[in-house]
Amino acid sequence: MERGDNPKSLQCYMHETGASEDEARMYIKSLIGETWKKLNKERSHASSDITREFIDFATNLVRMAQFMYGEGDVHGRPDVTKSHVLSLLFNPIQEI
Repeated sequence: MERGDNPKSLQCYMHETGASEDEARMYIKSLIGETWKKLNKERSHASSDITREFIDFATNLVRMAQFMYGEGDVHGRPDVTKSHVLSLLFNPIQEI
């Protein structure tokens, strides 16, 4: 924050409610879960191809954001992004 960073959702929730970091993380995770439920519900009720395409686009955008930021800010941890991309593109899928 002193460097000019924007406040994060956890920090805002902790400041507004006085919650601990663990409580804030659980709350934000619950919000993410509820949002996924709403998005999946909308996907199942799409009434036209245009609506379906838009919802698919929005879903893929959310998937990408959760992939990039689900374990923290990967811009500050490029090794994580690199290993994910290498795994996605070059590592074979293991057969069970």
